[in-house]
Amino acid sequence: MKHYLYEGNDDFAWHARRWPQFDEYASPEQTLVILPVYSIADWCMGRPMDSEEVVGSVVLDQALEATREELTALVLPPIRFTPRQSVGTQFHLDIELAHQMIIETIRSAAVPGFKRFVLFNTSPFLEEWIDVAARDLRVVHDLQIFCVNLSGVGLDFHPIRGGDRSGLDSILTEVLGEASEPADAQLAQTLDAIPRSVVKTNDPLVAHPEGASVLLGEVVESTARLLREIDTHAPLQDYALNKEETE
Repeated sequence: MKHYLYEGNDDFAWHARRWPQFDEYASPEQTLVILPVYSIADWCMGRPMDSEEVVGSVVLDQALEATREELTALVLPPIRFTPRQSVGTQFHLDIELAHQMIIETIRSAAVPGFKRFVLFNTSPFLEEWIDVAARDLRVVHDLQIFCVNLSGVGLDFHPIRGGDRSGLDSILTEVLGEASEPADAQLAQTLDAIPRSVVKTNDPLVAHPEGASVLLGEVVESTARLLREIDTHAPLQDYALNKEETE
């Protein structure tokens, strides 16, 4: 059965389970619960406004498939209504309301005993906000929070920092099955409200000579590697006990 709450394999979908099935998680504190954050925005690439989710969901689903024998993960329905940090963002919320929504979503997911969460963000304009939300959840609610940004694995939607977005565009063509429509490169420069504050921190992945599927595979492997690294971190209570023993 196809679920439109989450574009991916139902094996990883939180909402594809009935509530008694959560009793199957004998050690919920070891499970990674992932909350995707996909803004609905026009990135002046001649692509649909759900392009972040189109790319993000494919990368995340394939990374989970690649690690299914190594870690246990559940994916919450994504947050699609985000703060408007770019003029291209649509269906936005006030940042205070959006912040409270992400906090309450994670808090409610923690009720069955889950303690380890990953915020998987695709928007370059939301990275600082995601970091603040993660800090609040850690400090106030004693949850172990990790942040994974799509730009961190080389796919940066940012019109300035992202530089050459040909790699990203080729993956969109691969996933959508059609080329982009003509886009105004000059208009893209207006998306960032504070362009002078942009610092180029990542080298973008350019189009691969062997095709987009090869490039997508590289991005998926980078994401899978991050998930493996996250999974090796000790739960917070174990970390606290180890610290007390060494003091």
